Amino acid sequence: MKLSGMNMHLTRQNKLNMKSPPISEREFASLIKQHSRIINKVSYFYATDKVPFDDLRQEIYVNIWRGLNQFRGDSLMSTWIYRVAVNSALMAIRSSKSKIETVSLDFGLLDISSENDDVQRENLQALHSLINKLEDIEKAIILLWLDEYSYDEIADTLGLKRNTVAVKIHRIKEKLSKSTI
Repeated sequence: MKLSGMNMHLTRQNKLNMKSPPISEREFASLIKQHSRIINKVSYFYATDKVPFDDLRQEIYVNIWRGLNQFRGDSLMSTWIYRVAVNSALMAIRSSKSKIETVSLDFGLLDISSENDDVQRENLQALHSLINKLEDIEKAIILLWLDEYSYDEIADTLGLKRNTVAVKIHRIKEKLSKSTI
């Protein structure tokens, strides 16, 4: 959904002044709620001991708020939010440490339905563990692909070329199929 469809007009504002975008807090809360799945997923997969889940999620909220005036409506709002979330996560990680390390996942945060049997749960945990071992850009690409974004949408979201995305997805699949936990 594009922001322009929400009858909101965005104006360019002075970044140094850090004025808030011309939408109400209620509209912003609604926007965040609508896209909370994207924000939570990115926060979850990029959280580390030095950049906890809640801190990372809060950083993403702030960056979305500050960046709303830059949203031109050239893409879907969800695509733009995903891009802001991934960029926020990467910047937070880079500023917190010099080397990226893998983290263990707390599967209590996952929304796993009680209908899933033990085999499905184990497979999901194994997939999350393998994804967590990927490099940051690979993680971003595969999460978008698993959310059924097209190659073009992934390329647009991450600022890559379509062919680069296609090659990377192929290589990620090979890497994941050869990996063991």
